[in-house]
Amino acid sequence: MNRRADILIRHGLVVTMNKRMNVLRDGAVAIQGIDIVAVGPSAEIESQFEADTVLDARDQLVMPGLVNAHTHSPAVIFRGLTEDMRLEPWLQKSWRFESKFVSAQNVRTGAQLAQAEMIRSGTTTALDMYWFPEVMARVAQQTGFRLMTGPIWLDIPGAPDGVPMNERTARGREFLQEFRGDPLVVSVVQPHSTYTVSKQLLQEAWALANEFGVWFNTHCSETTAEVELVKQNAGTSPPRYLDSLRILSSHTVLAHCIHLPQDEIDLFAERGVTVAHCPISNCKLAAGIAPVVPMQRAGVHVTLGTDSAQSSNDLNLWNDMRLAPILQKTMQGDPTLMPAPEVVKMVTSDAARHIGLGSKIGSVERGKRADLLLLDLSMIHAQPLYDVYAQLLYALGRDNVATVLINGRIVMRDRQLQTIDESEMIGQVRELADKVAAEARGGGG
Repeated sequence: MNRRADILIRHGLVVTMNKRMNVLRDGAVAIQGIDIVAVGPSAEIESQFEADTVLDARDQLVMPGLVNAHTHSPAVIFRGLTEDMRLEPWLQKSWRFESKFVSAQNVRTGAQLAQAEMIRSGTTTALDMYWFPEVMARVAQQTGFRLMTGPIWLDIPGAPDGVPMNERTARGREFLQEFRGDPLVVSVVQPHSTYTVSKQLLQEAWALANEFGVWFNTHCSETTAEVELVKQNAGTSPPRYLDSLRILSSHTVLAHCIHLPQDEIDLFAERGVTVAHCPISNCKLAAGIAPVVPMQRAGVHVTLGTDSAQSSNDLNLWNDMRLAPILQKTMQGDPTLMPAPEVVKMVTSDAARHIGLGSKIGSVERGKRADLLLLDLSMIHAQPLYDVYAQLLYALGRDNVATVLINGRIVMRDRQLQTIDESEMIGQVRELADKVAAEARGGGG
């Protein structure tokens, strides 16, 4: 008698991203509840399982969902508003608009838009730092999106969430208590940076992360101006300053890390730090190009992120996947660097492991959560197919994403979102955008 499954995906090209990097040419995946319960040849899996929902994946590629290791996704409501500026004035202008328009309701609208955009492009998990994280988390619960987020610390006048700096740690504890054990919301502690948060609050945030056993996420060494400012204020560079506070660890994620000498790269490797590389945002803001290859050679864990759509204009992780190796090949003068299978791992299995989710997601294996993509291989730009990893990295992308599952739930099927009312959401976004545009025309920009 066959076993029952909730969902059976059959006859697909299954790219498992497991330790053996197995690829099944006519593969199947059985899902029960939130978990993958079997992976194998279609004939074998179909002989063992019957399912209420069967997804025929002929001419489709089945793979793990993508992991966006650094973003500020609700800021998508400001997409295209702050263009062609250096980072420091860009931040000042961005914060002015945030102080005017960031509210719980507008973050809800931005989070819905961002999560819809990420689902459509095959991202199923994001490490996300923004105001009103509790609102972002509740949106993720509704949309079925896997979100790493949590309390933030950012010492700017008139913070949009209205939380005084001396209350942020207490509010952070409330967030961590509320979402502890949530199946989709993974809590993380997130002070903005070493130049926008005091020593005391950095230490409080780190203590809070340790108290709850969650990860710590911040920005580091994104521009030369940042590095010089921290040296002036703290007497040392951002990495060395964080290390002096005992914050660098195997549970620390640092975004950007562009301006690093070799001794700081070695320090990251020694401490087990994870770096989130955001090539499009970094290049667009002319912040520089992170030393990804030297970091990888030293043993630093490097993942990929889109950063904010306010800086990169897009939450499409495929673009960053493609640019990252091209930049390194060009900088190092060596086309053999960052081969395609390794880059695909940087947004799937390796990414999951490096942000603490390796036991749950990142590969198509029995016992993992069913966070899966079905990519359409019938499209012109998918032809012909010789090397599956090269195709994933350099030819396929957002246009190919047809069906998405997160935590065993189909959140997009045949390009139709299942958990978000797209028409209603776009209407809300346009209504908000009209107000933002009016402010910009009136001199607020």
